[in-house]
Amino acid sequence: MSTPVPQNLPLGVALRQAIAYHKAGRLQEAEQLYRSILQAQPYQPDANHNLGVLAVQGGQHAAGLPYLKAALTINPAKGQYSLSYAEALLATGQAREALNILQKAMQRGLNTPAAYALRQRAEAAALSAPAKAEAPTPAEIDRLVALFEAGRYVELEGQARLLVERYPDSGFAWNILGASLRMQGKDGLAALQKTTELLPDDAGAHYNMGSALQDLGRLEDAVASYRRALAIKSDFAEAHCNLGNTLRDLGQLNDAVASYRLAIEINPDVAETHGKLGIALKDLGLFEDAVASFRRALAIKPDLADVHLNLGNALKDLGHPGEAVASYRRALAIKPDLAEVHNNLGTALQSLGQLDDAVASLRRALQIKPDLVGAHYNLGNALQVLGQMDAAVASCRRALEINPNFAEAHNSLGVALKCLGRLDDAVASFRRALELKPEFADAHSNLIFTLDLSAGVDSATLQQERSRWDSVHAAPLAALQRPHVNRPDPGRRLRIGYVSADFRMHSAASVFGAMLVKFDPARFEVFAYSNSTTEDSHTRLFEQGVSCWRKIVGQTDEAVAELIRRDEIDILVDLSGHSAGNRLLVFARKPAPIQVTAWGYATSTGMRAMDVFFADAVVVPPDERRFFTEEVRYLPNVVGSYFPQAFPAVNALPALLAEGVSFGSFNRLAKVSQEAFAAWARVLLAVSGSRLVLKTGELDDRSTREGVARHFTGAGIAPERIVLLGKTPWYEHMAVFNQVDIALDPFPHGGGVTTLEGLMMGVPAVTLRWPTLVGRLSASILTTLGLTDWIAQTPEQYVEIAWQKAQNLTTLADLRQRLRPLFSASVIGDGQAYVKAVEQEYRQLWQKWCVARQEAVK
Repeated sequence: MSTPVPQNLPLGVALRQAIAYHKAGRLQEAEQLYRSILQAQPYQPDANHNLGVLAVQGGQHAAGLPYLKAALTINPAKGQYSLSYAEALLATGQAREALNILQKAMQRGLNTPAAYALRQRAEAAALSAPAKAEAPTPAEIDRLVALFEAGRYVELEGQARLLVERYPDSGFAWNILGASLRMQGKDGLAALQKTTELLPDDAGAHYNMGSALQDLGRLEDAVASYRRALAIKSDFAEAHCNLGNTLRDLGQLNDAVASYRLAIEINPDVAETHGKLGIALKDLGLFEDAVASFRRALAIKPDLADVHLNLGNALKDLGHPGEAVASYRRALAIKPDLAEVHNNLGTALQSLGQLDDAVASLRRALQIKPDLVGAHYNLGNALQVLGQMDAAVASCRRALEINPNFAEAHNSLGVALKCLGRLDDAVASFRRALELKPEFADAHSNLIFTLDLSAGVDSATLQQERSRWDSVHAAPLAALQRPHVNRPDPGRRLRIGYVSADFRMHSAASVFGAMLVKFDPARFEVFAYSNSTTEDSHTRLFEQGVSCWRKIVGQTDEAVAELIRRDEIDILVDLSGHSAGNRLLVFARKPAPIQVTAWGYATSTGMRAMDVFFADAVVVPPDERRFFTEEVRYLPNVVGSYFPQAFPAVNALPALLAEGVSFGSFNRLAKVSQEAFAAWARVLLAVSGSRLVLKTGELDDRSTREGVARHFTGAGIAPERIVLLGKTPWYEHMAVFNQVDIALDPFPHGGGVTTLEGLMMGVPAVTLRWPTLVGRLSASILTTLGLTDWIAQTPEQYVEIAWQKAQNLTTLADLRQRLRPLFSASVIGDGQAYVKAVEQEYRQLWQKWCVARQEAVK
């Protein structure tokens, strides 16, 4: 029974122990330890030599040859290595090879009696050995080449083995044997290794060896073989290309690009090399360069479906989904059954808002390849956008059945569950995504967003989670921050940068839009950094309104930060917070001297790199400022408004013409908690003859409608008193407010833009001032408008206010007609006034920074 190999020994100690075992005759233990040493350090010469000697001592001369040769190659100056290798060669009938090794050793100074004696034996054996032909005849070579070109690899293997027996020193014979084995999926490595030994100066032999090693996943060894081939033949384009492939697999992308470029310089007309260069450039985030390489490949060879696919991927990453769709369709015209292309086409169509076509493409991908996990995942995302949440959940769960560790699918499942109001399940999904992928910043942001919707979480807890996000994802990037070179002149024209994924017709743009079109151009330049792949008429308005428009879709965070530095932005404003499409990790690099978060998702980021959070005294009371990492600065209202399109006319109070009061909520269902549904049911029970109009895109889904209806029928409310409406175009959506007398604000996450829109349509909202920031937005708006009597402090008071307001229809009708003028004249509705107030804050922040900079220089 052998002694176990000692663990964690230093290599020098382990080698001495192995030699001691060897000398003591404990050969099995010595062998184990030698092999352990070589596993850790393959090029240790003594371990190689002694392992070879062990094999020879056991009568396995041929098995010992590779180790003895390795030792000699590593250290040719050591005479004993030459003697041991020559002895083994002689024992295996390779007298000429043994004699050659000994002669070289003696030329290097080996002159021991043992060496002379061994040489005499080798000379005698070589003289008595029968003469052998040294190389195959031209006819034999032609016959094997013909078999290779005909694809008759089994027959080729048999012929090659005969050739190797006849010509054991023929590099060609060993090479063709190795090739025949590889073409059959067999291991041809030993034959190719023999080829490189016989033909050490043959670039092709080392190239073939590299290719075999690459196929076996021995990438570092493959790189070494390709480099040996190129040392012999520097203009070997194929070797440069394969070296590039291997380096790319190793993640050494810059070196891979250099290899591909050398291959192209030698042979510029190989389409496949341009395609591979494009992949490496895309992996580096150099999407425009990647597109150029893919286009060059297709100019040479237009029918490469995989290159059309990769071109589409790069175009999609660049934010050109329309062009990406065209590339994917060209790929499918060449190969209609490429599931991956149908999958990627679906995601591009979704970016264009062509959701039905997107779903059809993704379903086609799954018809071709039912277990294509990415297609299930992408289908789930598309179904979410369509509002088919139950189906989205099913698709995400199917993706996770195939790959339970798919963090992105756990994240998407969480989003769908959140939209269904299953907040605890959503939180669990986000936390699972983060267990699998702790650096998954978007999943962590989604967790924060969902906790904001949860009724049982207080402000301190919400801010703690934001601080954790900062510690994990943002704070480690502080090392990338650099000193700012902005000129500290307190009165100069300032450059303001806005970063958002929502420069389009979106609720977020409805509160920050004025900042991009109503700023004072004499005192400010405005730069917009758009992270949105979807553009519309609002996008054009913003693009025309700002001083400079930048698309940052697909660019790395570091590249965007560098762009902002080059633009010399003085104050950089985040308009997304922890909502979808945010670029908070750009802000983590601190590319601007002053960084602000505001409006788009009007909550704190929790980031130490974010200097200021714009709020007001309602959403963040003075005694709660301590919870925030940013400096909280107060505006006249936490949000402004931007409605460039005309609203429908405000009608007379519907209750004056109907039998009862109509309550309504047009908010996303994810904002509506169980507690809110219960309060609404109590309102309907308290106000005789009343009805409730709910309108949101999620109600296009049948199962969602049924689930909502159960909240009320279970409370004893007749189904006909609940009106459930789905998504419509914006103007028609606004017109439905003409059916509503009083809006009911959800909680714990209150309305924002929905409240603004309702007020513009003459519909006041009953709101509950919640203990967390996101539950106070409507209270902020109503306070600014002087409508504090619509703000409840408890759920019971919420029901009481709704009942009271429904009792006096004359007062309600009068308020309905006054609300739009009141709103439009306020600082919320007057975009110019709101922007001016914000610009005063910008100037004060800048002056403060200038003073600090000047003091630092003193």
